[in-house]
Amino acid sequence: MKHNKYYRCALFVFVGLMISLAQTGFVHAQNSVVRGLVTDENGQPVKDANILFHETSRGLKFDLKTDKKGKFIKVGIPPGVYEVTVEKDGYFPFQSRSQVVQGLEEEMAIILKEVPPQISEDENLTKGIDSFKNGRYDEALALFKKVAEKFPSNVEGYYNLGLTHLRMENVAEAIGAFERAIEVYPQGFESYLALGECYFKTGKNEEAEKVISRAIDLQPDSPRPYYNLGIVYSKLGKSQEAFDNFEQAVRIDPKHASACYQAALAAIRLSDFPAAIKYFEIFLELEPDAPEASQVKSMIEELKKSES
Repeated sequence: MKHNKYYRCALFVFVGLMISLAQTGFVHAQNSVVRGLVTDENGQPVKDANILFHETSRGLKFDLKTDKKGKFIKVGIPPGVYEVTVEKDGYFPFQSRSQVVQGLEEEMAIILKEVPPQISEDENLTKGIDSFKNGRYDEALALFKKVAEKFPSNVEGYYNLGLTHLRMENVAEAIGAFERAIEVYPQGFESYLALGECYFKTGKNEEAEKVISRAIDLQPDSPRPYYNLGIVYSKLGKSQEAFDNFEQAVRIDPKHASACYQAALAAIRLSDFPAAIKYFEIFLELEPDAPEASQVKSMIEELKKSES
Protein backbone atom coordinates (compact mmCIF):
# COMPACT_ATOMS: atom_id res chain seq x y z
CA MET A 1 0.00 0.00 0.00
CA LYS A 2 2.80 2.44 0.84
CA HIS A 3 4.39 1.62 -2.49
CA ASN A 4 1.14 2.43 -4.34
CA LYS A 5 0.74 5.67 -2.43
CA TYR A 6 4.24 6.73 -3.30
CA TYR A 7 3.60 5.86 -6.94
CA ARG A 8 0.45 7.98 -7.03
CA CYS A 9 2.30 10.94 -5.54
CA ALA A 10 5.15 10.61 -8.03
CA LEU A 11 2.68 10.39 -10.87
CA PHE A 12 0.93 13.51 -9.64
CA VAL A 13 4.22 15.39 -9.46
CA PHE A 14 5.20 14.21 -12.92
CA VAL A 15 1.86 15.25 -14.42
CA GLY A 16 2.13 18.63 -12.66
CA LEU A 17 5.58 19.10 -14.08
CA MET A 18 4.32 18.37 -17.59
CA ILE A 19 1.55 20.94 -17.18
CA SER A 20 4.08 23.49 -15.96
CA LEU A 21 6.29 22.86 -18.95
CA ALA A 22 3.33 23.16 -21.30
CA GLN A 23 2.49 26.52 -19.80
CA THR A 24 6.02 27.86 -20.13
CA GLY A 25 8.70 26.53 -22.48
CA PHE A 26 6.51 24.37 -24.68
CA VAL A 27 3.92 27.04 -25.36
CA HIS A 28 6.70 29.64 -25.66
CA ALA A 29 8.24 27.51 -28.38
CA GLN A 30 4.97 27.68 -30.32
CA ASN A 31 4.86 31.51 -30.21
CA SER A 32 6.16 33.66 -33.06
CA VAL A 33 9.31 35.63 -32.30
CA VAL A 34 10.59 38.68 -34.13
CA ARG A 35 14.03 39.98 -33.30
CA GLY A 36 16.48 42.22 -35.06
CA LEU A 37 19.31 44.70 -35.07
CA VAL A 38 19.25 48.32 -36.22
CA THR A 39 22.55 49.93 -37.26
CA ASP A 40 23.71 52.96 -39.20
CA GLU A 41 25.66 52.79 -42.47
CA ASN A 42 28.91 52.39 -40.53
CA GLY A 43 27.60 49.37 -38.64
CA GLN A 44 27.12 51.26 -35.38
CA PRO A 45 24.03 50.35 -33.32
CA VAL A 46 21.17 52.85 -33.32
CA LYS A 47 19.72 53.23 -29.84
CA ASP A 48 16.06 54.11 -29.16
CA ALA A 49 14.91 53.68 -32.74
CA ASN A 50 11.11 53.44 -32.94
CA ILE A 51 9.82 50.30 -34.66
CA LEU A 52 6.20 49.82 -35.69
CA PHE A 53 4.74 46.51 -36.87
CA HIS A 54 1.38 47.09 -38.57
CA GLU A 55 -0.85 44.32 -39.87
CA THR A 56 -3.26 46.38 -41.98
CA SER A 57 -5.94 43.74 -42.66
CA ARG A 58 -6.70 43.34 -38.94
CA GLY A 59 -5.44 46.71 -37.74
CA LEU A 60 -2.86 45.12 -35.43
CA LYS A 61 -0.05 47.40 -34.27
CA PHE A 62 2.99 46.70 -32.14
CA ASP A 63 5.49 49.38 -31.06
CA LEU A 64 9.08 48.55 -30.11
CA LYS A 65 12.29 50.39 -29.30
CA THR A 66 15.88 49.31 -29.81
CA ASP A 67 18.12 48.94 -26.78
CA LYS A 68 21.57 50.49 -26.38
CA LYS A 69 23.00 47.76 -28.61
CA GLY A 70 20.48 48.51 -31.35
CA LYS A 71 18.59 45.25 -30.72
CA PHE A 72 14.88 44.56 -30.40
CA ILE A 73 12.70 41.50 -29.77
CA LYS A 74 8.97 40.79 -29.71
CA VAL A 75 7.59 37.46 -28.54
CA GLY A 76 4.05 36.33 -29.24
CA ILE A 77 3.30 38.53 -32.24
CA PRO A 78 0.33 37.04 -34.14
CA PRO A 79 1.10 35.52 -37.54
CA GLY A 80 0.58 37.70 -40.59
CA VAL A 81 2.20 40.06 -43.06
CA TYR A 82 3.34 43.26 -41.34
CA GLU A 83 4.34 46.67 -42.63
CA VAL A 84 7.50 47.52 -40.70
CA THR A 85 8.51 51.15 -40.17
CA VAL A 86 11.69 52.17 -38.35
CA GLU A 87 12.24 55.81 -37.40
CA LYS A 88 14.89 57.74 -35.54
CA ASP A 89 15.63 61.46 -35.47
CA GLY A 90 18.47 62.30 -37.82
CA TYR A 91 17.85 59.27 -40.07
CA PHE A 92 15.69 58.59 -43.08
CA PRO A 93 12.69 56.37 -42.24
CA PHE A 94 13.06 52.69 -43.13
CA GLN A 95 10.08 50.74 -44.47
CA SER A 96 9.77 47.07 -45.28
CA ARG A 97 7.43 44.07 -45.04
CA SER A 98 7.85 41.06 -42.79
CA GLN A 99 6.10 37.67 -42.84
CA VAL A 100 5.49 36.38 -39.30
CA VAL A 101 4.83 32.62 -39.13
CA GLN A 102 3.43 30.76 -36.12
CA GLY A 103 6.14 29.02 -34.12
CA LEU A 104 9.02 30.45 -36.16
CA GLU A 105 11.58 33.14 -35.39
CA GLU A 106 11.99 36.06 -37.79
CA GLU A 107 15.34 37.86 -37.72
CA MET A 108 15.76 41.33 -39.22
CA ALA A 109 18.88 43.36 -39.99
CA ILE A 110 17.97 46.99 -40.58
CA ILE A 111 20.32 49.74 -41.75
CA LEU A 112 19.25 53.36 -41.27
CA LYS A 113 20.67 56.01 -43.57
CA GLU A 114 21.64 59.23 -41.82
CA VAL A 115 20.04 62.45 -43.04
CA PRO A 116 22.84 64.72 -44.31
CA PRO A 117 23.22 68.10 -42.65
CA GLN A 118 21.19 70.91 -44.22
CA ILE A 119 23.25 73.63 -45.85
CA SER A 120 20.66 76.29 -44.98
CA GLU A 121 21.36 75.61 -41.31
CA ASP A 122 25.13 75.76 -41.66
CA GLU A 123 26.74 78.43 -39.50
CA ASN A 124 29.61 79.01 -41.94
CA LEU A 125 27.18 79.84 -44.75
CA THR A 126 25.25 82.32 -42.59
CA LYS A 127 28.42 84.00 -41.35
CA GLY A 128 29.91 84.00 -44.85
CA ILE A 129 26.91 85.81 -46.32
CA ASP A 130 27.05 88.37 -43.52
CA SER A 131 30.78 88.92 -44.08
CA PHE A 132 30.24 89.31 -47.84
CA LYS A 133 27.47 91.87 -47.37
CA ASN A 134 29.69 93.89 -45.05
CA GLY A 135 32.70 93.86 -47.37
CA ARG A 136 34.82 91.45 -45.31
CA TYR A 137 35.76 89.42 -48.35
CA ASP A 138 38.80 87.58 -46.94
CA GLU A 139 36.66 86.34 -44.08
CA ALA A 140 33.80 85.43 -46.41
CA LEU A 141 36.19 83.55 -48.68
CA ALA A 142 37.48 81.37 -45.83
CA LEU A 143 33.93 80.60 -44.65
CA PHE A 144 32.60 79.74 -48.11
CA LYS A 145 35.56 77.40 -48.66
CA LYS A 146 34.49 75.50 -45.54
CA VAL A 147 30.93 75.33 -46.87
CA ALA A 148 32.10 73.94 -50.21
CA GLU A 149 34.24 71.32 -48.47
CA LYS A 150 31.43 70.30 -46.12
CA PHE A 151 28.74 70.21 -48.84
CA PRO A 152 30.59 69.17 -52.01
CA SER A 153 27.38 68.23 -53.82
CA ASN A 154 25.61 71.52 -53.11
CA VAL A 155 25.83 74.50 -55.44
CA GLU A 156 25.59 77.27 -52.82
CA GLY A 157 29.11 76.91 -51.46
CA TYR A 158 30.75 77.10 -54.89
CA TYR A 159 28.48 79.88 -56.14
CA ASN A 160 29.14 82.12 -53.13
CA LEU A 161 32.82 81.29 -53.32
CA GLY A 162 32.82 82.39 -56.97
CA LEU A 163 31.03 85.66 -56.18
CA THR A 164 33.54 86.46 -53.46
CA HIS A 165 36.51 85.77 -55.76
CA LEU A 166 34.87 87.93 -58.44
CA ARG A 167 34.38 90.80 -56.01
CA MET A 168 38.04 90.49 -55.01
CA GLU A 169 39.04 90.52 -58.72
CA ASN A 170 40.33 86.95 -58.47
CA VAL A 171 38.74 86.19 -61.82
CA ALA A 172 40.59 82.94 -62.56
CA GLU A 173 39.58 81.52 -59.17
CA ALA A 174 36.02 82.77 -59.70
CA ILE A 175 35.85 80.91 -63.03
CA GLY A 176 36.92 77.69 -61.32
CA ALA A 177 34.29 78.09 -58.61
CA PHE A 178 31.45 78.87 -61.07
CA GLU A 179 32.45 76.00 -63.35
CA ARG A 180 32.30 73.69 -60.35
CA ALA A 181 28.91 75.14 -59.39
CA ILE A 182 27.58 74.33 -62.87
CA GLU A 183 29.06 70.84 -62.70
CA VAL A 184 27.21 70.24 -59.44
CA TYR A 185 23.98 71.88 -60.61
CA PRO A 186 23.69 72.20 -64.41
CA GLN A 187 20.39 74.12 -64.11
CA GLY A 188 21.99 76.99 -62.19
CA PHE A 189 20.87 80.12 -64.06
CA GLU A 190 22.84 82.50 -61.81
CA SER A 191 26.01 80.45 -62.18
CA TYR A 192 25.90 80.73 -65.97
CA LEU A 193 25.38 84.50 -65.81
CA ALA A 194 28.26 84.93 -63.37
CA LEU A 195 30.55 82.66 -65.39
CA GLY A 196 29.68 84.65 -68.52
CA GLU A 197 30.72 87.84 -66.73
CA CYS A 198 34.02 86.24 -65.76
CA TYR A 199 34.74 85.12 -69.31
CA PHE A 200 33.88 88.60 -70.58
CA LYS A 201 36.28 90.18 -68.09
CA THR A 202 39.11 87.97 -69.34
CA GLY A 203 38.35 88.60 -73.01
CA LYS A 204 36.92 85.13 -73.61
CA ASN A 205 33.95 86.53 -75.47
CA GLU A 206 33.02 83.39 -77.41
CA GLU A 207 32.94 81.40 -74.17
CA ALA A 208 30.87 84.16 -72.58
CA GLU A 209 28.41 83.99 -75.49
CA LYS A 210 27.96 80.23 -75.00
CA VAL A 211 27.29 80.25 -71.27
CA ILE A 212 24.99 83.30 -71.40
CA SER A 213 23.03 81.64 -74.20
CA ARG A 214 22.65 78.67 -71.88
CA ALA A 215 21.22 81.02 -69.24
CA ILE A 216 18.65 82.19 -71.81
CA ASP A 217 17.67 78.55 -72.41
CA LEU A 218 17.08 78.15 -68.68
CA GLN A 219 15.14 81.40 -68.17
CA PRO A 220 13.96 82.83 -71.49
CA ASP A 221 11.64 85.29 -69.72
CA SER A 222 14.43 87.04 -67.82
CA PRO A 223 15.84 90.26 -69.36
CA ARG A 224 19.24 89.86 -67.70
CA PRO A 225 20.88 87.29 -70.00
CA TYR A 226 19.68 89.16 -73.12
CA TYR A 227 21.23 92.36 -71.80
CA ASN A 228 24.48 90.58 -70.92
CA LEU A 229 24.59 88.87 -74.29
CA GLY A 230 24.02 92.24 -75.97
CA ILE A 231 27.09 93.59 -74.20
CA VAL A 232 29.14 90.61 -75.41
CA TYR A 233 27.96 91.07 -79.01
CA SER A 234 28.80 94.78 -78.81
CA LYS A 235 32.32 93.85 -77.77
CA LEU A 236 32.53 91.39 -80.65
CA GLY A 237 31.37 94.07 -83.13
CA LYS A 238 28.13 92.21 -83.88
CA SER A 239 25.90 95.29 -83.77
CA GLN A 240 22.75 93.67 -85.14
CA GLU A 241 22.90 90.79 -82.67
CA ALA A 242 23.62 93.28 -79.89
CA PHE A 243 20.63 95.43 -80.86
CA ASP A 244 18.32 92.42 -81.08
CA ASN A 245 19.25 91.28 -77.58
CA PHE A 246 18.96 94.73 -76.02
CA GLU A 247 15.57 95.13 -77.69
CA GLN A 248 14.44 91.75 -76.34
CA ALA A 249 15.50 92.77 -72.83
CA VAL A 250 13.34 95.90 -73.18
CA ARG A 251 10.39 93.86 -74.45
CA ILE A 252 10.57 91.71 -71.33
CA ASP A 253 11.22 94.66 -69.02
CA PRO A 254 10.08 97.97 -70.51
CA LYS A 255 11.66 99.81 -67.58
CA HIS A 256 15.15 98.43 -68.22
CA ALA A 257 16.86 101.82 -68.73
CA SER A 258 20.34 100.43 -69.37
CA ALA A 259 19.01 98.15 -72.11
CA CYS A 260 17.31 101.15 -73.74
CA TYR A 261 20.55 103.14 -73.67
CA GLN A 262 22.58 100.27 -75.11
CA ALA A 263 19.92 99.56 -77.76
CA ALA A 264 20.17 103.19 -78.89
CA LEU A 265 23.97 102.97 -79.18
CA ALA A 266 23.70 99.73 -81.17
CA ALA A 267 21.11 101.36 -83.45
CA ILE A 268 23.51 104.25 -84.16
CA ARG A 269 26.18 101.76 -85.22
CA LEU A 270 23.58 100.24 -87.56
CA SER A 271 22.68 103.72 -88.87
CA ASP A 272 19.11 103.09 -87.68
CA PHE A 273 18.59 106.62 -86.38
CA PRO A 274 14.82 106.39 -85.75
CA ALA A 275 15.40 103.39 -83.48
CA ALA A 276 18.25 105.21 -81.73
CA ILE A 277 16.04 108.27 -81.08
CA LYS A 278 13.23 106.05 -79.84
CA TYR A 279 15.35 104.24 -77.29
CA PHE A 280 17.22 107.35 -76.15
CA GLU A 281 13.88 109.05 -75.48
CA ILE A 282 12.63 106.06 -73.51
CA PHE A 283 15.88 106.13 -71.55
CA LEU A 284 15.32 109.80 -70.64
CA GLU A 285 11.78 109.07 -69.54
CA LEU A 286 13.05 106.31 -67.23
CA GLU A 287 16.21 108.11 -66.04
CA PRO A 288 15.72 111.90 -66.45
CA ASP A 289 18.45 112.63 -63.91
CA ALA A 290 20.98 110.09 -65.17
CA PRO A 291 24.60 111.30 -65.53
CA GLU A 292 24.31 110.67 -69.28
CA ALA A 293 21.05 112.66 -69.61
CA SER A 294 22.53 115.89 -71.03
CA GLN A 295 24.73 113.97 -73.47
CA VAL A 296 21.76 111.85 -74.59
CA LYS A 297 19.68 114.98 -75.25
CA SER A 298 22.46 116.37 -77.44
CA MET A 299 22.71 113.09 -79.33
CA ILE A 300 18.95 113.08 -79.93
CA GLU A 301 19.19 116.58 -81.47
CA GLU A 302 22.05 115.53 -83.72
CA LEU A 303 20.21 112.38 -84.79
CA LYS A 304 17.08 114.34 -85.64
CA LYS A 305 19.19 116.71 -87.77
CA SER A 306 20.66 113.69 -89.58
CA GLU A 307 17.13 112.52 -90.38
CA SER A 308 16.01 115.80 -91.92
